This record gives sequence, structure tokens and C-alpha cells, in this order.
Amino acid sequence: MSTNFDHSDKTNYLSFETIDRRVQLFDILDVPPLAGAQTPAARAERLVTVYGAARPIIVALTATRLIPKSWRIVLTIFTASLDEVSAAFKAGKDQLSADGGEQADMEPKLPVG
Repeated sequence: MSTNFDHSDKTNYLSFETIDRRVQLFDILDVPPLAGAQTPAARAERLVTVYGAARPIIVALTATRLIPKSWRIVLTIFTASLDEVSAAFKAGKDQLSADGGEQADMEPKLPVG
């Protein structure tokens, strides 16, 4: 799984070409299958993997003036919330591998309210 997209870099230039390049790099084989263990960690891993490819599309939509402002605000909050979940999930996986411990099920950090 590759979740190395830098969500903190707000200066990413989003053109059709950069978005399309990101989507073309997305490998469906990297997405954990739905079948099998349906643990919270497995579902979070799947979400983080797919979100990495979908994020540039969502961010581009938030800049599109054809979409109503209230919709763009919701998409912006949604993206920021998923950025937090993705960062928390990756931090948990990084900490786990640094500890050399067993993989534990972890609940994704979801925004309140």
C-alpha cells in the first residue's frame, strides 16, 4: 500500500494533468480486498489507500466555481477530516513498525460532530 501523498503541502498545483497522473498511478491491486478480515484497521487501510488517489479530484472540485459555495465548503471539511484520519492511520502504522510489534486493530480517528 502506498500512502505517501503529502497532504500537508497546500501548494500542490492541481491541473488536469497532475490529477490524471495521480489517478493513473493508482493501482487497484494495492487496495485491500473487501473479502477477508473486516476489521476496523482493514477498512481504514482500504479507505486511506483509495483516498490517496481520490483526494486531488476532491480538492479540484472545491476550487470549481460551478459548484455551489456550500457544497465546496462541505468538500473542504470532508477533505480536511479525511486528511486527519489518513495521517492518524499512517502514524499508527509507522509507530507499530518502529516498535516491531504485532499488528493491532486500530480505530480510525474520526472527527467529532
